[in-house]
Amino acid sequence: MTPRRIPVVFACVAWILGTPIIAFGGQADDPVSAKTWIGIEPEIEEFLRTAEILGLTDIPVGVTNPRSADLEPGGPVNRFAWKPVQPGIQRGHYESYKAEIAAYELDKLLGLGMVPVKVERRIRGELGAAIMWVSPTQSFKDLGGLPTPPNRYLGYWTIQLIRAKMFDNLIYNRDPNEGNWLTDPAWNIFLIDHTRSFTPDVEMAHDDMIRVDRYLWQRMQRLDEPILTETLGEWLSEREIRAILERRDRMGEVVDELVAKSGEAAVLIRYGLPPGSEALAPRAEVPGADFVNSPLVAANEARIIALASELTWMGTVVTLDDYDGPFGHIAAAGLRDGHTLGLVAGSEGLLCLTASSDEAPYRQLDAWVGDEVEIFGVLADGTETPLVRVTVARVQ
Repeated sequence: MTPRRIPVVFACVAWILGTPIIAFGGQADDPVSAKTWIGIEPEIEEFLRTAEILGLTDIPVGVTNPRSADLEPGGPVNRFAWKPVQPGIQRGHYESYKAEIAAYELDKLLGLGMVPVKVERRIRGELGAAIMWVSPTQSFKDLGGLPTPPNRYLGYWTIQLIRAKMFDNLIYNRDPNEGNWLTDPAWNIFLIDHTRSFTPDVEMAHDDMIRVDRYLWQRMQRLDEPILTETLGEWLSEREIRAILERRDRMGEVVDELVAKSGEAAVLIRYGLPPGSEALAPRAEVPGADFVNSPLVAANEARIIALASELTWMGTVVTLDDYDGPFGHIAAAGLRDGHTLGLVAGSEGLLCLTASSDEAPYRQLDAWVGDEVEIFGVLADGTETPLVRVTVARVQ
């Protein structure tokens, strides 16, 4: 049976209608993240290469017959998936464990943070990919299709879907089915199973790419053959490396057409930190590190405010000049940009508010300062201030 392709939808309001909500247990205000390798990749890589294996168990999913290796206790990882898929034609497709490792190395180079740690390891005389086991996670397939996060995660979820499609297109992941996209209670997305990726073909995995992450796209554009060869030359052939750049250029043609049709702001989505937040330094000792300024700080340290889609925000309306809470730097930035009102969304942050085209919804907020209010709004692009354009507002 052909796996069902992932129906990646970017209209956030569509997710509210009938798609499943993940429930892993635990406290809703302290979700468990399975993205535990960020910042300690070398330590985990070394552990995967050298840790004592206590036993191997068949994994009853996947066409590549992976196995699970239980590791000695006390390390940063308690097990890994073992895939000794030798380069060659398997079940009618060219597959290789080396493509698994190449996907992880390219993920590191781009600062994507979606592909778990993968290293080469020899077990019982056979080389293969040892792949960090991420837990707790569930696949989109197990969840019945594309899941729906709570409103507070919709923006972050959407930008991850955009990034995942971009990455799949760059590497030509020919198997992006719902069993190979995972998520955790913190609504991180993980991409697994890349044995069929990186062929010399220049096709794209997703022909419905309609938006791109502005900053990830900038890093993709700066890739060249020397950088890729230094990073991936151990795992890919020269032709496979050139195909990455050819697919990148094809993506560029698509992006240019979309921008010409809809405008840059509608296609190149902005995603970054609120004013005053500290960005991570570029990754060290990585080829091309002069341009690899990881977006992971945004994914792990600061929640995206909104995308150019209708979203619902609930919180207390405040006047920015009277605000004295923990998000004073945002209030100050909003005042500098000419805004007067904000919405304090619990501990999540302060959203500065601006008028819709008719201004009526915004003006009525003056009477609701101090009240709990529900706001429908969209991100106003072209500003570093976390900003919501008010289209509808009502007191709760």
